[in-house]
Amino acid sequence: MVGTKLLRPFSSSPLPVPSTLRGFVHTSLHQLNSWVCRLMYGVTVASSCPVPAQGPALIVCDHTSMGDPLVLLATVGRPIRFLMAKEIYAQSHLRWVFQAFRCIPVQRGKRDIRAIRMMLDGLAAKEVIGLFPEGGLDRHRLDTGYLGIGYLAIKSGAPVIPSSIVWDGPHSVTSMVKTLLVPSKARIRYGKPLQFPQEVRPSKESLQLCTGEIMKQIEELRKSLLSDVS
Repeated sequence: MVGTKLLRPFSSSPLPVPSTLRGFVHTSLHQLNSWVCRLMYGVTVASSCPVPAQGPALIVCDHTSMGDPLVLLATVGRPIRFLMAKEIYAQSHLRWVFQAFRCIPVQRGKRDIRAIRMMLDGLAAKEVIGLFPEGGLDRHRLDTGYLGIGYLAIKSGAPVIPSSIVWDGPHSVTSMVKTLLVPSKARIRYGKPLQFPQEVRPSKESLQLCTGEIMKQIEELRKSLLSDVS
């Protein structure tokens, strides 16, 4: 194997979370997810996560499996509020889980002002927001990344943490049941924080440059992960 030695820095111990997340449900789900990532996915981390212990941060990652959010939750070391499709959020059998992690539903294919405001409010409250810049695993996926990612980064001024996850075994893009029950192997690498000049009204050019740089860093992280086993 070439490159950085793989580490296992995450554990099943409770996270230092805001009072809004304290309680049996969130703690239990966090512990369960940590064990799923350790035992089912054998998650290895190729670089320590540079998310600050306090303050806002945007976690951005490529998206190739429904297990990607689970890996991020287990390795970042802080609670993450994920942006997720409203149609998935509305599924009654899982909604209580999404609510426990305070996920932010978004109406895909449209400019969802409410979701944008919720993310900006979360960053203003010094929370960690998790995003998949390509928009998902299905027909809404955009390889070049959605400009909304650049808007959040520039408007908030929060540090952007790029990351990439590579799955070396079977992984589902449609079924959470299969994701939780079928063993696989996942590797994740975090990049250095990106900081973009804050603008009250970001121009389209600024959004394009910012989004392009974010997607470039994610792609480079993915290539480095793949080269580790070549």
